[in-house]
Order: sequence, then C-alpha cells, then structure tokens
Amino acid sequence: MHFSDQHLGSNKKMLVFKFAIPDANNMADMTRLVALVPYYIDLIGRYKVSSQARTKTEAARSKVAQELYKELQNARQEALQQKKAEQRKKLEEAQSKLSAEALRKKEAKERSRQMKKGMPKLKMTKAH
Repeated sequence: MHFSDQHLGSNKKMLVFKFAIPDANNMADMTRLVALVPYYIDLIGRYKVSSQARTKTEAARSKVAQELYKELQNARQEALQQKKAEQRKKLEEAQSKLSAEALRKKEAKERSRQMKKGMPKLKMTKAH
C-alpha cells in the first residue's frame, strides 16, 4: 500500500484507496480490505511526518519535477527541429519546381539582400 499527502491536480489532503475487484466467487476477500479503510484513515490521521522525512520527500518530488520538465523541453526541441526540417524540405521542393527565370530572380534578390546586409551602418547626425 502507498499513502501520500498529495494527489495530482489537487492540493487537498486525501487518501485514495484503489482496489482490483475480483470475480464474483471471491468477493468475500474484498470485505476484509474494505473493513481496513476506516482503520487506515484513523492511523494516517494520527501519523506525523518528521522534518527529515518531509525534506527527503520534497527533494525527491522536486527531482521528479525537474526530470519531467527536462523531458518536456527535449520533446519540444525535437518537435521544433522536426518542424524546421519539414519546412526546409518544402522550401527545397518549391525551389526545385521553379522555372529557370524565377530561380535567377530569386538568387538576384537574395544576393542584393546579402549585399545590403554587409554594408556598413551609418548614423546620421545633425550638425549645428
């Protein structure tokens, strides 16, 4: 059995009991388990966690949260890289379908943009 003071998506204190329901022939086994529920509720209600145990569990929870965050970040990065690769592929396919004249125009436009980018930047000031 596992008891926790936290439940996913909720800050309320709660105990969650999960039972695997047996077939109809073995239902008598369930009555003993269900009878244990009030006993555990009283037992857990009286139990106080030591400060060492609390810090240990908080450290473990923060570690798990960090690992989950890293996994999410990696998944996002992979999705972003895949999307960029698909866009590059579409762009290459579109370029391969262009006619020779359109390709020349595009290259000229790119060359002029690169030349403009390479020009030194000038700052205009007013002389008094």
